[in-house]
Amino acid sequence: MEIAPDIHMIEGIVGRRPLQLFLLSGEERTVLLDTGCAPDPERLVFPYLTKLGRNPDDIDLVINTHPDLDHCGGNFAMKAASPNVLLTCGEADRELIEDPAVMWERRYCAYAEPHGLEYDADAKRWMCEMLGQAQPVDWTWSGGETLRLGRDWVVKIHHTPGHSAGHISVFDPRNKVMLSGDAVQGSVYLDVDGKPALCPTYTRVDTYLATVRYFESLPIDKLLTCHWPVMTGSEVSEFLAETRRFVELAQELIVKELRAAPEGMTLRELITATGPKLGSWPREIDAELMYALAGNVEHLTASGAVVEVEGQRPKRYCLTSSEAV
Repeated sequence: MEIAPDIHMIEGIVGRRPLQLFLLSGEERTVLLDTGCAPDPERLVFPYLTKLGRNPDDIDLVINTHPDLDHCGGNFAMKAASPNVLLTCGEADRELIEDPAVMWERRYCAYAEPHGLEYDADAKRWMCEMLGQAQPVDWTWSGGETLRLGRDWVVKIHHTPGHSAGHISVFDPRNKVMLSGDAVQGSVYLDVDGKPALCPTYTRVDTYLATVRYFESLPIDKLLTCHWPVMTGSEVSEFLAETRRFVELAQELIVKELRAAPEGMTLRELITATGPKLGSWPREIDAELMYALAGNVEHLTASGAVVEVEGQRPKRYCLTSSEAV
C-alpha cells in the first residue's frame, strides 16, 4: 500500500513476525529500503513492482538499514535481477552485509565463545538459508547525507546505531516520516496475530539510547518501522519512551539479580532470572535476550558498576563492592 505520498509499504512475514519493506518512488530516483530475506525479492518485492506496472530495473538504489537476515538477505537476488541497482548500507555494517559468513560469525555467533550461547542446528540451517549469498555493497553511508528523489523531494540519511554499529534510518522532511528499520524497538516484537513473539535485540546501550534521544529531537509525524504497526502523532513519542523504559528496566533487574548473587552470575543465568520479568513472549525466546542483556552488562561494566570475574568461561559478572552494598 502507499503509506505516505510516494512511499509504499511492501508487507511480508519473517517467521511469525510482520516484515515491512519500503519503496520510495520519486520522479528522479526510486529507492528500496531493505531487501528482506534471501527469497523476498522474488516473493515480495517483484510482485509488488508488477502491480505498480514497474520492474526490478526501475529500482535505482537499495539502502540496507542494518545487517540482519531479514534486511539484507535478498541483496544477491536483487542484484541478479537488476545488475545496475546500487546496493548501499552504513559504513560500520558493510563487512557483515557483504558476506553472510562474516555476519554469522560476528553477529549471530558473537556470544558463543564468551557466554556459551548459540543457535541450535535447526535454527542455524534456516538462518543461513535466509542470509542468502555474498554480495558486494556499492557504497556506504556515514550519516548526515541527503538523497534527492525528485525535484521537490530530498530525504536525509541518519546514522542511528544501537541495534547495529552502522544502522541507517531515512527521514523524509517533506512528509515528516521517519523510516527507522529496527533502530528503536519498544519493549517487544509482536507476531502477525498481535501476540508477543520476540524481545528487543539492541546491542549497545549508549548508542541505542542516543538514537532514541535523536529521534525525539526530530519533527517526526509518522514512524515507519520494519516490524511494528505504523505509528503517528503521540504514538511515536510513546514508542520511544517505551524503548527507553525497557533498557532501564533490564538494567535495574540485572543489578538486582547481581546484588543477590555475591558469587556472580553468567549471562545465561541473568537471562533466565530476568526474562520472565521483561516480557511475556514464549519462554524459549528468552535466549534472544543475549543481545540486549550483554549490551546492558557491558554498559554497567564500562560505568564501573559491574566487574567481570577473571579467568571464567562462560564469563561471570559481579557488582563492584560499592554497588553491592
